[in-house]
Amino acid sequence: MNAEPHLQTDPLFCVDSLRFAYDADPVLDLADLEIRSGGITVLIGPNGSGKTTLLKLLNGLLPVSSGVILYRGQPLNPQTIAGLRSESVLVHQDPYLFDGSVYGNVSYGLKVRRTPSEQVHQAVAEALRRVGLGGFEHRRARRLSGGERQRVAIARALVLDPKVLLLDEPTANVDVETIELLERLILYLNEGGTTVIVSTHHPAFAYRLGTRLVLMEEGRLVAGRENIFKGVSESTDERFTYFRTGAQVLRCPAQEGRFTTAVLALDDVILSKERIQTSAQNQFPATVRRVETVDHTVRVSLDCGFPVQALITEYSVDSLKVVPRAEFYVTFKASAIRLY
Repeated sequence: MNAEPHLQTDPLFCVDSLRFAYDADPVLDLADLEIRSGGITVLIGPNGSGKTTLLKLLNGLLPVSSGVILYRGQPLNPQTIAGLRSESVLVHQDPYLFDGSVYGNVSYGLKVRRTPSEQVHQAVAEALRRVGLGGFEHRRARRLSGGERQRVAIARALVLDPKVLLLDEPTANVDVETIELLERLILYLNEGGTTVIVSTHHPAFAYRLGTRLVLMEEGRLVAGRENIFKGVSESTDERFTYFRTGAQVLRCPAQEGRFTTAVLALDDVILSKERIQTSAQNQFPATVRRVETVDHTVRVSLDCGFPVQALITEYSVDSLKVVPRAEFYVTFKASAIRLY
């Protein structure tokens, strides 16, 4: 899956030849993965694809037995995990809350750090406000709903002001209102400089938030089959919504709302040497940047004022002479685009 912008920063995490198994049951087999500072990386895939295990490995909760994970250029091992833990927090899908008040749960980490009481009160109140639970300080934590418990766990992480926040399936078993609040909160934290790594099997959540999407299946990284364009919907008329991405405006199905992501399947992109006569509403001149062949299918990366990829056959590559720097037209229908 493609997502913009590509962050031009040093890698925060580097994963190389990472394999992990629970007893004799293989769970992860990752050849190579980099996660850069400052973005929102979304791990997306079905249950059992290895997302939770990868988050635990990145947070040092599971030992690296085969392969390497580097954090800020240093391999994760018993000597370096303390530095990682001082900067990162993992919020589990089913967070454990202590028996007692919401305040006691959220303030726990600060008290361990011996933070002055006045600062603790201020930090807890602000964190609860951020997660939509202002005034919940004296509620019994274990009597809250599932969505409220999830938000308390996130507030407990926020008070520690982590540089890296890892969230495991935060949208599982919560209502639409909580999902919308979580999206706003994640964007707010990211804009403030927090690197966020979040797992989900909720595609719309992933499309809206991710500056990078990492697709996982059966413990492996797989290439996505969708273009994901970041931008903004500028206007809507009776026929189209006009979505600006990069230097171009896409015509999309007309729908009311504010959209920041457009999704287009790679299979829906047509390449031609000349401009073609068609009812498709999106047609742009493009330059080939890269050509990659995997299992007799060719993935072509192009620049047409925004980056776009197309999947074509080896026969099409030969007949059209698709090579880097070649000029083509990219065409796709308005109806092929989904907005989020």
